[in-house]
Amino acid sequence: MRFIKRPEVVIGEDLMREVSDKVEDILSQIKKKGWESLVNICQSLDGIAPFRINPKDMTKAWRDLSQDLKDALKMAEKNIRTFHRAQRDIFKTFECDVADGIKAGIRFIPVKSTAIYVPGGRYPLPSSVLMGVIPAQEAGVERVVVLTPPGKEGNPNPVTLAAMGLLGVKEAWAIGGAQAVAAVAFGAGDIKPVDFIAGPGNVFVTEAKRQVFGTVGIDGLAGPSEVLIVADESADPKFLAADMIAQLEHDPNAKATLLATDETIAEKTIKEALNILSNLETASIASISWEKGATIAVGSLQEIAEYADKLAPEHLELALKDPQGKLQLFSCYGAAFLGKYSSVPFGDYIAGTNHVLPTGGSARFQGGLGVGTFLRPMQHLHLSPKAAAMLALHGATIARAEGLAAHEIAMKLRHM
Repeated sequence: MRFIKRPEVVIGEDLMREVSDKVEDILSQIKKKGWESLVNICQSLDGIAPFRINPKDMTKAWRDLSQDLKDALKMAEKNIRTFHRAQRDIFKTFECDVADGIKAGIRFIPVKSTAIYVPGGRYPLPSSVLMGVIPAQEAGVERVVVLTPPGKEGNPNPVTLAAMGLLGVKEAWAIGGAQAVAAVAFGAGDIKPVDFIAGPGNVFVTEAKRQVFGTVGIDGLAGPSEVLIVADESADPKFLAADMIAQLEHDPNAKATLLATDETIAEKTIKEALNILSNLETASIASISWEKGATIAVGSLQEIAEYADKLAPEHLELALKDPQGKLQLFSCYGAAFLGKYSSVPFGDYIAGTNHVLPTGGSARFQGGLGVGTFLRPMQHLHLSPKAAAMLALHGATIARAEGLAAHEIAMKLRHM
């Protein structure tokens, strides 16, 4: 594969020792002193004490929203809920007869409580409210807590509040950063601990999730946004450029990769991208990430598929003649977008798939947020007396080989 444009700066792992140490200190303080430390840290970092968001304020924010934005969020909510409600049918209780008298089964039980972190820094993200809360609701989680940072005015963004109002969120706290993760992991004042934490965040949130894993469950460790686009001669360079820049405007560390089978398409895409950047409201961010994180290369489809699977991108776009047929060539991605009209932003907002996806190559071993994220597969076993007697001596032989005498006794008693 031949590279036409490589990033000027190689972006490595950003969880620096300094960040890790700061997060560890925040977690330790809140674990020891709870609400007192949480208040001190929030006032120090945000200039405001943490507070519970009144559901009436969510309802008012929804009521005050413009009708066009209401209609858009309603459509997004409908599509996201439809897709995630259908997922619940996959996770059905079942039993099978392993052998005569041996029944084994699984029940899928939701976690009892979860926190959904909704970022509120560079941009308001009402879409992240929908993407986090709806799967938890459809999974049947009893307690869903939303965490989102207070804005400069002291309150979360009204659009974020409105999205909570649309979904009927009952518990939400104006807290951000590592301190928010600590509060729901360990408990602080009226904030009771949760069983699970989901949602993307900045490097401090991500590091905090990493450090509390084990005390609570987490959905994964989110890094900078990324897209990998595969294009052939049928692709539209304007579409390709727009999709690359759309990803790059997220963050100065965002990544966009175009792997094309046609060099002309690749060259035209560069020109179109520079044209978009010359007149873009978010060019101050997107231009930085274009230089730091944009890659364009040309190669055969087989070379491209092998390279793509090594990168295991968060978003995979297949701008190909036969995207459905070519999808089988790719096995490591967070979400795939098939065909030149299936732009990633549709998945970010409104089409129904989830935008909380694995980044940084973690799609090699995990998938995106969904209903299954909040479900626990609980196995069970039932043995008849005859089956227990039949298994006992073989089981005891294995126990003896492992040196576990009580295991051997427990099974042999069922043989008598």
